[in-house]
Amino acid sequence: MDAAIEAQAVSLTKELIAIPSENPTGDEFAMADRMEAFFRGIGLEVSRERVAERRENVTAEITGSGGGPALVFLNHMDTVPAGEGWSRDPFHATEEEGKIWGRGSCDMKGGIAAGLAAMESLKRRIDGGAKARGTVRCCMVVDEESGAMTGTEAAIASGHIDAEDIVISCEPTELALVTAQKGAMWFELVFRGKSAHAAAPHMGADAIHAASRAVVALQEAVAKLPYEDPLLGRCTMVTSIIEGGHKTNVVSERCVMQIDSRFVPPLRTGEVQHIIHEKAAEACGRVSGVEFSLRATIADRPPVTADTEGAGARLIFEILKEILGAEPEPAGVSYYSDAGMAAAQTGSRSCFLLGPGNIEQAHTPDEFIGVDSLKKAARVYGRLLEKFALDENSP
Repeated sequence: MDAAIEAQAVSLTKELIAIPSENPTGDEFAMADRMEAFFRGIGLEVSRERVAERRENVTAEITGSGGGPALVFLNHMDTVPAGEGWSRDPFHATEEEGKIWGRGSCDMKGGIAAGLAAMESLKRRIDGGAKARGTVRCCMVVDEESGAMTGTEAAIASGHIDAEDIVISCEPTELALVTAQKGAMWFELVFRGKSAHAAAPHMGADAIHAASRAVVALQEAVAKLPYEDPLLGRCTMVTSIIEGGHKTNVVSERCVMQIDSRFVPPLRTGEVQHIIHEKAAEACGRVSGVEFSLRATIADRPPVTADTEGAGARLIFEILKEILGAEPEPAGVSYYSDAGMAAAQTGSRSCFLLGPGNIEQAHTPDEFIGVDSLKKAARVYGRLLEKFALDENSP
């Protein structure tokens, strides 16, 4: 099994890289077609659900007879745009130096391919007479590479993921089991003042002045927060975009800030928003005539932590030790994922990240994934699906 599943993972990775699915500037429609063809090709029924124009989720499953929770591969079909700076064609997979290069190779078409290879291997076992006890489901979703993550929201709304399921997103974790994710929220903070000639600034109300005070105050407030998580570290807040003013000799009447906040338990989104609101109000109190408004620009993405003692985590740790030969340790990440969204919206504590490749390669020019990492992931997924889904007495 190992050689076949490894070869399939490598072959599929190269094929999927050649299907552009950029977000923004493109869509996932061709990827959805390929996913449907793959699942139908191994004898599974497929559902496709429209999320937006030319953006459709694809779901297929091997249904077990034992009831209970499903094991769900929740993977996104989109990539970030290829962008500039490539020394290779980003949509022609190149295998050199033990690596496969191309847009999406690491994030996350390599992980998708390894999961699909494992799914096909499981289906062959069942076609050969093995009995399926547990249900294994693949949810291939759109729109992860945005703040909204509408694909996962739609999959949850359609009943494909619930609080009892074991959810794995095959994101690049170097096959470390990620059990915790920081909260990740984006906010828009708008300061509104009054324009005036810069020679008579007292006649106006300087929105940029208030915004600059808020930036400093927010950095100081976050640095003083007492919260530190053993897996996630400390909270961060980055003012990533500032736009204001329109002429050198005019007092700015408007300034817009975009803020990225990453936060750890026990903080929730409302508390982070309160901190921003408080410091913006203080800044306006120091600059007469300036007012502000604040809003979240993405869906709620609070910090999530999986239960490392639950049945799902114990099974995955067991398989990782068996395949990789070392005692695995739980890990945490500062980025957000479909699995994080699933945990936040369903209340599940069995949502994990586990995949081949290194997150440092994601979104970069000359993105690549190590072939050895990809092959190991395929073996891990293959053994995991067998252990979860098949009756112990199966041939």
